[in-house]
Amino acid sequence: MLEGKSFFFLGAGNICESMIKGILSAGSIRPGDIQVANRNNQERLNYLRNYYGIVPVSDKKKAVAAADIIVLAMKPQDVFNALAEIKGSIGENQLIISVLAGVPTSLIEDSLNLSIPVIRAMPNTSCAVLESATGLSGGHYTTPEQLRLGEAIFKIMGEVVIVEEHLLDAVTGLSGSGPAYIYYLVESMEKAGEVAGIPRELARPLVLKTLLGAAKMLMETGENPEELRRQVTSPNGTTMAGINELNKGDFQNTIRKAILRATRRSQELGRVIIENQCAQK
Repeated sequence: MLEGKSFFFLGAGNICESMIKGILSAGSIRPGDIQVANRNNQERLNYLRNYYGIVPVSDKKKAVAAADIIVLAMKPQDVFNALAEIKGSIGENQLIISVLAGVPTSLIEDSLNLSIPVIRAMPNTSCAVLESATGLSGGHYTTPEQLRLGEAIFKIMGEVVIVEEHLLDAVTGLSGSGPAYIYYLVESMEKAGEVAGIPRELARPLVLKTLLGAAKMLMETGENPEELRRQVTSPNGTTMAGINELNKGDFQNTIRKAILRATRRSQELGRVIIENQCAQK
């Protein structure tokens, strides 16, 4: 489904690199099929060209016009300036994929004043190791076939769920930001291991394998997390003692608040971007 497709990334940050790494690892897309441009960081572009073999962009408008799939991967607040740059060089036969937090597909459609298919996606940086969790939603002009193409792109990089667009802010808070929560947990567990006397270089493999094993148990047994937690939490045992401390710190509520706050922040970003654009008109 992806063979012969060409990509143009507008924005060259971490999510761009993660997606490029994931796409190239599938083998059906060549480095020469990918072009990248950003606003002013030539050093970053040189790194991507030298490391991944992608094509340097000399003429942004020409590169946009030649691409089958345009990926918007700049900072969300830069979306209007970026779209203004490519307006007139993009056509309704192309597909736009936006990975911009908080930016609705309608905003992109209206800014380009085209009946152009837009897919809004929220992957996470784990696409670099082909283990992303990605939420997808199609815009007003996106056909089911085009949405399947977007799904195929992100399935190379991990798990994909198709959701209604109003849920993508929640996807952002849950899985888009999710890796950072896990890294923070690992950091905390490693530090606790050190305090308990385990050197960090020994604590890390223990923590990582524990996380991997727990995830695998959830995926392969089909059990819900409450049941698996109950199975390893003996009354008055060591796990129960640890869980009691987590409960004292309101662990589940803290996680809930983190995800909901990230969700609201995604919504806020969208509102601010739209308000700023309206103020400029």
